[in-house]
Amino acid sequence: MKQIQNVVEYLLVQLLVFPVRLMPHRLALRLGVRLGGFVYHIVPIRREVALQNIARSFPEKSDDEVRAICRQVYRNFGQNIVEFIRMPKMDDRFYREYISVVGGELLERAGHEGRGAICLSGHFGNWEFFPAVIHRLGFPMVGLARDQRNPLVNKLINQTRTGWGVEITHLGMGVRTIFRALKANKFVTILADQDAHNEGVFVDFLNRPSSTASGPALFALKTGAPLIFGVVVRGQAGRHTLQLEEIDHRDLQGVTPENIHELTQRHARLLENYIRLHPDHWLWMHKRWKTSPPAGPAEDGNPVAQD
Repeated sequence: MKQIQNVVEYLLVQLLVFPVRLMPHRLALRLGVRLGGFVYHIVPIRREVALQNIARSFPEKSDDEVRAICRQVYRNFGQNIVEFIRMPKMDDRFYREYISVVGGELLERAGHEGRGAICLSGHFGNWEFFPAVIHRLGFPMVGLARDQRNPLVNKLINQTRTGWGVEITHLGMGVRTIFRALKANKFVTILADQDAHNEGVFVDFLNRPSSTASGPALFALKTGAPLIFGVVVRGQAGRHTLQLEEIDHRDLQGVTPENIHELTQRHARLLENYIRLHPDHWLWMHKRWKTSPPAGPAEDGNPVAQD
């Protein structure tokens, strides 16, 4: 039965892929907006989770403001989907016309240092452009990815990613691969903004203790590789800006719990700053705070489907 479900889901995905790749780009973006609006209004997948997360993170905002942000989150996510589908059609001309880069000198400097770089981001803006653009700029890129439940859809997604030249390594199997990549002066991209369960480090994120993956801090402290934070900010008419900043950790010597916590807090704080500037860019549908600190009470009242 599960195999049949996987095949049906895969065929439904392909029904969307085929026409979207044939459309002009701006028409596809309009379809993405409508797709996101349809999900928000008609089949509200995790809408209540998103609304609750936004409201708790921005208590100063009215209900109308929270709902307006949430609607735009779904519209942006719809555009992300159609842009991802169209990535095999995006050539150098597309990247020159639609994507600009701020802070590209950080990549150049990291390449010259010879220790690779940890390129850290979150599910913000069109995060799939993050490794693709860096690779297009001439830097070998390895992406750390989570497997999807449907193996057919998972294969399709990873074929799209590797089609831009990004190597893919999978969560749970990628630690050695990441160390080897950094040693070979490759860049590694990690999205580290989802709940890390009991294995994470608890840092302050949007005014709440949040279990956050410690891997990026561990890799940076152990190898001395630069930690480059980046987000892809959506602009007008399908344009984007990749904004890069270095998270300096030269003052943190040694792989200690204190240093791992401090460096993890630094990148959580930086992502939070961008979320406050562009609250409609983040993936609020994720139950980010489902893991409570060891001494803290469990979070109640979240009507959420299981991850």
